[in-house]
Amino acid sequence: MGFTRFGRPKGAQGQSSSNLYVANCGPAVGLSYDTIVSVFGAFGEIKGVFAADESGARVVVCFAEEGCAQNAFNALNGRPCAELGGRSLHIRYSVLQPTSQSQGRVNDSVPVSLLASELNISGLYLMHDFVTAKEEEEFLAAVDERPWKNLSKRRVQHYGYEFCYETRNVDSRKNLGELPAFVSPILERIAMLPMCEDAEAVVLDQLTGLALWSSEDILMPG
Repeated sequence: MGFTRFGRPKGAQGQSSSNLYVANCGPAVGLSYDTIVSVFGAFGEIKGVFAADESGARVVVCFAEEGCAQNAFNALNGRPCAELGGRSLHIRYSVLQPTSQSQGRVNDSVPVSLLASELNISGLYLMHDFVTAKEEEEFLAAVDERPWKNLSKRRVQHYGYEFCYETRNVDSRKNLGELPAFVSPILERIAMLPMCEDAEAVVLDQLTGLALWSSEDILMPG
């Protein structure tokens, strides 16, 4: 998967910016994006939070104003944070860096949306940490045991019905069989969500396993 590229500001080493590169922070160390936003949001409006790399332990927090980033830096850098269970963060200022692949593009990065309302898509719900880290490992192992279909720039697996990328739909006349048993706990959990008022009438019958340019296999609803 791709990551937004940030680097140190040009000029003096102490030069600040509205973006903070934060180490020892992220899902891999038990800190959800909601928690990160709650802590850093106390210093001002946050434009977005990005995964800094594949580790899950480093993020980039982008403030709307540079002064807010400065206040957060002064308050949190290298100091134990009670709201984070006493964890100390390692922070530096960062700026968005162009890459050879991004030259000429209007926008090479997509911010992480923290609320479904930010996307303005009716019927969409965003559930943070819906799948635990242990469940994620089990799902990835189960998916990788099954055969992949190689496409341009991606490899996929289809369950229930095959998703057609040309028509952006499925052919309901071609059923591939029952969904794999390893997703049953997740389907049951989805059916129990408060927003599923008519859960008995909803049939979850299609899933797509997708991998883009890396070995990170993502199981996602189709």
